[in-house]
Amino acid sequence: MKIHQVKTRLSNSYVIEDIRDGEPQLLVIDVAVACHRYVLGFIESDLKYSIHCVRAVTFTHDDPDHYGGVLALAGLCGAPVYAPYGSSRSVHKFLNDPAGVLIRIATSIRELFRRRSWSMYFSRSRNHAARLEPKFIGGLEAAREGADKTIRLKGGDSIFGFAGWELLHTPGHSWDSCCFYHSASKSIITGDTLLGSGPQKRVVVPAIYSNRKQMQHTLKHLAALEIETIYPGHGSVICDATAIASEARAFSAKR
Repeated sequence: MKIHQVKTRLSNSYVIEDIRDGEPQLLVIDVAVACHRYVLGFIESDLKYSIHCVRAVTFTHDDPDHYGGVLALAGLCGAPVYAPYGSSRSVHKFLNDPAGVLIRIATSIRELFRRRSWSMYFSRSRNHAARLEPKFIGGLEAAREGADKTIRLKGGDSIFGFAGWELLHTPGHSWDSCCFYHSASKSIITGDTLLGSGPQKRVVVPAIYSNRKQMQHTLKHLAALEIETIYPGHGSVICDATAIASEARAFSAKR
């Protein structure tokens, strides 16, 4: 089993590669809006596999930079979509976190005025690089068989054919936020629950969140698991068995 990080202009996508009976089986996690062809290009050009080796597509939460390209990619591959239970369900989000929308708006506005946000999303070099991203150009017709099938996942569920990957409900950034945990390799794909800071060589809690108390509970839950490698939705992969526990203590100490 191999985990491939695909950095797109909006977020990180992940391609899980597994070989069973000599046949490649691919699981794609998180695809940003308008980035599906770049992820498919990676599968064909870098991994040298047909896009029809993709057996399932899923996502950590329904923000556009993680979910926006999922349906388009699944449509071209003919793969089913596995959706976390709370995604795209506004009523569930409101009932479980009534003030979440307002807090996310407030933290988003605060982040908008920070210099790092402009350097990440609005820099000329970043936008220029985005225009140069390679594109998947083959198979323009959608392979629709199976692509319109959406399967809901609850906490503790796994994806058919990829039983080693367990979905964990990890609210905080948003109520529907989830992680995918692989206990055998002690790996976790975190979406926006935790981000990777390459320069600091540590994981960090996102500046935009909906519920601080839920985030504290999530960090406590993750810190209790055996995790050695964190694959975040934004930033660098972090290999540190103590990283989550350290961030949990730092976050709890903040007021």
